[in-house]
Order: sequence, then C-alpha cells, then structure tokens
Amino acid sequence: MRKALPLILLIAGLAIIGFGLREKDQKQVSIDLGKTEIDLGKKDSFFSPYFILGGIAAVAGIAMLATGRK
Repeated sequence: MRKALPLILLIAGLAIIGFGLREKDQKQVSIDLGKTEIDLGKKDSFFSPYFILGGIAAVAGIAMLATGRK
C-alpha cells in the first residue's frame, strides 16, 4: 500500500507528458512543395502546462519511491 501512491503519481505524470506531446504534434501542419517546405501552426515550447504538471507528478512519484526504500 505504501508504494501505490508513488506508482500512481509516476504513471499519471508520464501519461500527462505523453498527452502533451500528442497535443503539441496535432497543432502543427507541414506542407511539402518539392524543394520548399512550409510549416503552419504555432510552435509550442516545453513550458506548456502539460509538461510542467506531468513533470512535477513524475518527479514526486520517483522521489517518494526513492525515499520509501531504506
């Protein structure tokens, strides 16, 4: 039971990061016109809420797992 919460945090954090990566790729469109390539859409940075929230949850899960083992 002690390892359930850290594992849930870790898995949820990684799932949130994966969802953020999927959302980031869907907002961009690339058009190839022979030698010319046009990229449409906004370029997101890694400072989106998905990456911040998912990273915090994953790091908290890892920290709880690491400190739980003695």
